[in-house]
Amino acid sequence: MAACWAALYFYIFAPHKTCANIFGADLAIIATGDFMYKRVVIFFSMLMVAMGIAVYNTYKISKGEVLCDAAARQSSYKLKVATMRGNIYDCQKRPLVGVEDETYISVTPEVETLSVLPQILSEDERNLALEEMKSGKPFVLKLSDEKQVIARGIKTFKVPQRYAKEQIAPHIIGYLNGDMQGICGIEKAFNDYLNSARGSIFVKYKVDALNRRIPGEGATIENTMYKCSRGIVLTIDQKIQRIAEAAAQKYIKKGAIVITEVPNCEIRACVSMPTFSPTNVADVLNDEDSPLLNRALLPYNIGSVFKLVTAAAILQENKNPNAIYDCVGSCEVDGHKFHCFNNKGHGPIDLEKAVAFSCNAYFIEKALEIGGEKILNLAKDLGFSKEIELAPGITSKAGVLPTLKDLEQSRALANFSFGQGKLLVTPLQVAALTNTIAAEGLYCEPRLVEGLVNEGLKYVQKAAKPKPTRVLTAECAKHLVEYMKASVEYGTSKQGKPEVGVAAAKTGTAQTGIKSGDHAVVQAWYAGIFPAEKPKYSIVVFAEDAKGGGESCGPAFKKIAEEIFVNILKDQ
Repeated sequence: MAACWAALYFYIFAPHKTCANIFGADLAIIATGDFMYKRVVIFFSMLMVAMGIAVYNTYKISKGEVLCDAAARQSSYKLKVATMRGNIYDCQKRPLVGVEDETYISVTPEVETLSVLPQILSEDERNLALEEMKSGKPFVLKLSDEKQVIARGIKTFKVPQRYAKEQIAPHIIGYLNGDMQGICGIEKAFNDYLNSARGSIFVKYKVDALNRRIPGEGATIENTMYKCSRGIVLTIDQKIQRIAEAAAQKYIKKGAIVITEVPNCEIRACVSMPTFSPTNVADVLNDEDSPLLNRALLPYNIGSVFKLVTAAAILQENKNPNAIYDCVGSCEVDGHKFHCFNNKGHGPIDLEKAVAFSCNAYFIEKALEIGGEKILNLAKDLGFSKEIELAPGITSKAGVLPTLKDLEQSRALANFSFGQGKLLVTPLQVAALTNTIAAEGLYCEPRLVEGLVNEGLKYVQKAAKPKPTRVLTAECAKHLVEYMKASVEYGTSKQGKPEVGVAAAKTGTAQTGIKSGDHAVVQAWYAGIFPAEKPKYSIVVFAEDAKGGGESCGPAFKKIAEEIFVNILKDQ
């Protein structure tokens, strides 16, 4: 190397003739002239700089500095333990998801670790750990229980599990796919906002070039799970939702329960049966009972609950509610005989008893008097035949109302008056009906979403509240509550009478014209208000392919009313 430096120096700085003597006569000839001389000097100066850099780098390599820098660039290994997206809350800002923890451990394969793991892991967990250890890199393992592991090279983390083992309100909340994207429900409706609130737990290790932990180096934990506190606040009340779900599990095989709070029609509970687990959606995809359907938002035959609409139309037409009608068990319209339940006559009755005993003949005669247009228009004002969007992508179906032309036929009007014929409604629409009656005639569109909150659970955006609309006179609504109370006390709604408090309700048993095996499919309803003295909640119970409204749905209403009285109202 010294000889090279000497030769370069001698060539550049020595006289031209000397250069020629050393490197040959041809070079001396080429080097004549100042221009050519300067070019040679510049070229070899650059060559000297390049060789100097090479020599310096060789020296650094000999000292190991470059290898150390390269190792430093490759020394961090970031291990993801868990990730979670924004939360979903009830009306009291209590979390509806992420309420149960699961246990994860981060593991670095070391001698002490290998001796500890077999003692704490199940067989399946040991097999998973064995596979992970083959790489020699740190790894994460989910444990089947909540054991706390204390050992060198192992860190334990309690991480919120997105869905509980018995997740409440799954039809409202929805579920995620493998990429944590919302597939339905609130998870889908607010997918972008919930994803923007993702939090994670990472463990950073010092490792060698093969991602093996460097002995003696500690680990750093990065925890941003606080971000998951951002989320969506619903009108659902966790306590009332659980009460409704317990009643549904006990009494309703297929159907729905909707509970709204009076007067603003906030949805405090929404249950659909059969239910499903958001963690095992694949298990129910082919179930013939279609558990993924939200039956609270689907239209069904309503039957005699619709008599409340006809009764309201009668009252608002200033028809005398005390006028007596003599029911003989049937009435004839255009040559067709319509019967009351079991063909039994109710005898002399007024409007209160007609509601309480659910007399078909009474409502047919009165509907023919006032005409179909007034009943139809009132039904529309009460939200029937109208879609209700609860959140983006979550919409209650419109259902079906007959047209005014349909009702020009007396038979069609007769059917319509007591909830049969071309008439389909959703449980949510029926809840809005009873909510309107309880709210002294003010109709409010049902609401599900309160707004969006930040990490501190402060609202950053609140949902607009629909303005109440006067649909019934306050006097009319009060009369209807009294008639519904009578139905609970001595009429068709007796089976739903709670042991505490006073309830008001109307049953419905709707013929569908559908056969299933050897029986006709009947839709059963129990629509009520509780407590009736000072209305607080509208409670609707619906049972698909059931028996009578009182028999199939009354017990569920009774249980809900009693639980609300004991667990909710007594503290207010």
